Amino acid sequence: MGGFLGDKEILTRERVKEILRKKEYTYLEEKVSLLEVRDESVLLQLSFLLKYRDRMIAIDEKEPIVVPLKDFKIEDWGNGVRKIADIE
Repeated sequence: MGGFLGDKEILTRERVKEILRKKEYTYLEEKVSLLEVRDESVLLQLSFLLKYRDRMIAIDEKEPIVVPLKDFKIEDWGNGVRKIADIE
């Protein structure tokens, strides 16, 4: 039975995926944390915070992600005004 303002929506993983896919949120914060730099890779932790209606939903990576450094484009920007060169 619904209350004065209607039924309160129960969120499931599938519903949260749908909210993300259809961009039904009003606020999205994306965060990437660099946990560790290894010999040829970096260890990253991803998290998202979104606002859906009057609710805040946090989505955190269960396990850190290992990404090889060779997958990144690395550039030298000198004093930050313009790109000087690509770094191989």
